[in-house]
Amino acid sequence: MKLMAERQCKGDKEFKREGHSRMKVALVLGGGGARGLAHVGVLRTLEQEGIPIHLIVGCSFGALIGAMYAQMGRVRLVEERIYQFMQTKIYANLGIRHLQNGSPIFSDDPLRQFLKGVKNWVMINLLTRRAALLKGERLGRAIAYLVPPGDIRDTQIPFACLATDLVSGQPYLFTDGDIQLAVTASSTIPGYFPPVEYRDRKLVDGAVSYNLPIRFARLLGADRIIAVDVHPELEIETEFSNVMDILLRTKSITANILTEEIAAGADVLIAPPIKEYNWFEFDRFREIIRAGEEAARLRLADIRQLTSSPGEEEIRHPRLPGRTRRRRRIVSGNAS
Repeated sequence: MKLMAERQCKGDKEFKREGHSRMKVALVLGGGGARGLAHVGVLRTLEQEGIPIHLIVGCSFGALIGAMYAQMGRVRLVEERIYQFMQTKIYANLGIRHLQNGSPIFSDDPLRQFLKGVKNWVMINLLTRRAALLKGERLGRAIAYLVPPGDIRDTQIPFACLATDLVSGQPYLFTDGDIQLAVTASSTIPGYFPPVEYRDRKLVDGAVSYNLPIRFARLLGADRIIAVDVHPELEIETEFSNVMDILLRTKSITANILTEEIAAGADVLIAPPIKEYNWFEFDRFREIIRAGEEAARLRLADIRQLTSSPGEEEIRHPRLPGRTRRRRRIVSGNAS
């Protein structure tokens, strides 16, 4: 605890000594699989309208899109890279197309699909021998293709991303170091891909702990938050035929309520209408991007009001404050 408090004080002093005012506007991008392509549409609108963004914080697919934009600096380049990626063998080898072809164990939610597969005895045998259904190298190659290599500290726009440490049960925030490693950890869906072993940690999808890392944008100095929530709305269900159905439903309820509570902390919340899209329907990327663009335009008046203060300026990376709060300890570090 003392170490983290010391780091916070040190970071605040260094940041002020650099002569910068407090960071103004942060864009927080949540997880949601293919639904996260809506982030690209939101970024397109913000870029076209000249909305200043001083920091991007993402988790899961939001970390991927955020890292691409923070590195490339132009939405057009992000879209081109995504389109090119979907024509590659790297994308084909991810197994996404297998999901799209209607595998019986896959439906609308990663964990729901994964757990339903346990009903199959062949799957049970597989799960007792392996840490994941797919090899981690597949995800790593995909991230390496999509995200230009480099250090998080050197991105065109300040960037951070969130993962979850299975060992400590705590969120882990990447603020510098290897950006590809950080995004891979933040995007590792537990069960599908093995945890990313980093130092003494086993890291998985940041959405496991915070699907919208608004809190961490605040800790990095942002006082105005635009958040993009792409998690699906909780649908009404009336049939629960077995224990698995009930357990999955309770998990969904908990996650939905937690995300809604977290989302309330945003100054402007953009929630694209993407519930009709499955988390693995990347082939519908143009539709999903358009949905994000239109949703952002509907909130432009609020966004303009939020960002209308004078004195906007380019801001370099702040040091991570590393603040702690009651009941949950925040673990932070770098990917070097």
